[in-house]
Amino acid sequence: MFRRRNTGNEPDWDPSFEPLMKLLLSKKGIKTKSASEVGRKKVDYFRGRDFKKFLMSSEELLKKKCSAALKATLEGKPPANDKDVERLGAELIQKNFCYKAMYKPINPTAKSESGSDKKSKKWPDRLGRTPNQSFDCEGFYVITYEGGSGLQHFLLALIIVGVLLVCMFPVWPMWAKIGIWYLSVIFLSLYFGLLILRMIIYTAFWIVGFDFWIFPNLNDEYCGFLDSFQPFYSWEKRKDDLLMLFVRFGSLAITAVAVQQIAETHSLADVQDFVTSSYTDVLDWGVDKLTALPGSERQALPSYEELKNETADDAEDNATDFATVADVAPGDEDDEADNEEEVKVDAEAAKKEEL
Repeated sequence: MFRRRNTGNEPDWDPSFEPLMKLLLSKKGIKTKSASEVGRKKVDYFRGRDFKKFLMSSEELLKKKCSAALKATLEGKPPANDKDVERLGAELIQKNFCYKAMYKPINPTAKSESGSDKKSKKWPDRLGRTPNQSFDCEGFYVITYEGGSGLQHFLLALIIVGVLLVCMFPVWPMWAKIGIWYLSVIFLSLYFGLLILRMIIYTAFWIVGFDFWIFPNLNDEYCGFLDSFQPFYSWEKRKDDLLMLFVRFGSLAITAVAVQQIAETHSLADVQDFVTSSYTDVLDWGVDKLTALPGSERQALPSYEELKNETADDAEDNATDFATVADVAPGDEDDEADNEEEVKVDAEAAKKEEL
């Protein structure tokens, strides 16, 4: 119903051998590297010895996932010797999944500094197609298999949509912006919390003479997302000399004293309150920054502190106005003082007349 149509631009891969090629190129498969091919762009290739080693050591995996290829070449049996491996390799070459190549140096006549001919590289960086396309375990094989392009197109569409969404971030609804902020904070908290926990546990076991890592491949750039969480832990006993033993016991003593001093002044509840308040402050800070962006609904609304300061300024202005009015227009007390002075003047004038 949803079968992909072949438009003629894509090769028609043999369905019997395609699972074998997918297995070879999977994360559990053989090692591949890139090189420049003569007259073409960079290509990926593998070595015949790695191909042989993988087939000879993956009997159950081949029976489970590549039964059709085994039936077509080896009567359903896994390869048992070099001839069986060469038969499978020859079929892959014949079905155009790969082709044989050889090392093609830029200057074939160049010699090493000692004057002898240069040795062939284990992983050459420049290849050329050979006329003889028979498979042997010492050759190099350029991969032509590309698989289905549907997944590649889907991933490309996701990248384009992601870039457009990031560019349109200013016009996102406020709930989406806040949601992205919360998810980012949660992810970073979990990641850095896991890193700190790994380091604490590793240090504790290192002091007693063991290398113990939780998720040892977590930060390995050569591992995929799922492989970064495998295995769950790694355990290895250290083989230290006397100096390192002294360092470890010294570290144990320093750690014990530090823990005791911290326990006298702080408790786990204090640490929990500090972490909780810090986490809440970070979330609130991000929400405040997002709601204050241009075009947001709360951009023009004053904060509580601004309203409080404005009210205090209005109260001061009113007090100043009242004081000014009191200075310009005296009150009843001033009038009574004036009347008393007039009475005194009249009394003094009457005494002078009597005299």
